[in-house]
Amino acid sequence: MDGGLFVLLLLSGLFWSSSALSRPYFYINTAMSWPDAQSYCRERFTDLATVDNMDDVNRLVNITDAGYSGSVWIGLMKGTQKQWSWSNGENTTSQYYNWASGQPDADGDCVIINSGFWHDMSCSNNRYFVCYRSNGYVFVQSAKNWTDARSHCRQYYTDLATIHSSVENKQITTQVLTGLSFWLGLFLDSWGWSDQWDLSFRHWAAGQPSQASGSNCVGMTRTESGRWSQYSCDVQQPFICYGDDSKKQIVRLKVTCNGNCALNDPSVQTAILNEISEKLKNMMLESESKIRWRKGSNGEVFHQENNHMVNLDNKCIRNV
Repeated sequence: MDGGLFVLLLLSGLFWSSSALSRPYFYINTAMSWPDAQSYCRERFTDLATVDNMDDVNRLVNITDAGYSGSVWIGLMKGTQKQWSWSNGENTTSQYYNWASGQPDADGDCVIINSGFWHDMSCSNNRYFVCYRSNGYVFVQSAKNWTDARSHCRQYYTDLATIHSSVENKQITTQVLTGLSFWLGLFLDSWGWSDQWDLSFRHWAAGQPSQASGSNCVGMTRTESGRWSQYSCDVQQPFICYGDDSKKQIVRLKVTCNGNCALNDPSVQTAILNEISEKLKNMMLESESKIRWRKGSNGEVFHQENNHMVNLDNKCIRNV
């Protein structure tokens, strides 16, 4: 690892929780702001609710008080950066792309495929679209905007099409009518989960997300099939947490550094997590677990220990 960083033993700040497939939800019928709700969930459970798919949405709707018609906080909030993501929430870390020359060129936040090449386009345009299901792609020759196309795919199939390789891209290209463009499931996303979960499933209400300034936190409405809208984070409303103590494990990581290593630098922490993830992958555990840093009361992950001796294989190393 760069910078002379040497991982000694699991001893501080690493949070490891069980698979999201078994994520338990808890409805808290107390009105709080989004930041206060986040703190409450982190103190008593794991975090504000993270949602991976429509099954999770339905579970949230079902646990919300049936007599409540307002909105409840979930763990989604506006981030500082945008990234291309798939509508069905798939991880795009090692993503295949087939952009046309000069694309994307900031024409919009959604993506069409035309003659095998991808173009960004305003999501409000009406286009044909490609859905997918377990046995392949479905081409819908009914012009809709991207959001309505996604809703159609989710209602009748699985979701808008994802493409993982040149083989799948060619498969779509050979089946669509030449000269016509179709929506794919790729979109430019600027929202992120409170627990840093990297899947990008979204279930926005019509007209959401908007460009409203200051509305940086997300709530779910029990009506309208649990659709999401953005609100000012100061709004007081009930919320949903996830997780419990039996489904998480907190381990500690101690590191030593030769020279000046900024362990609280996010890029350094990301590098450490990547190395740990590779270890989990080799142990066949990556698909079953997710890991993230847990910050202390001062907002930092690591704290320095001065003049502390660590014995490893009968060798002493001094932290300075």
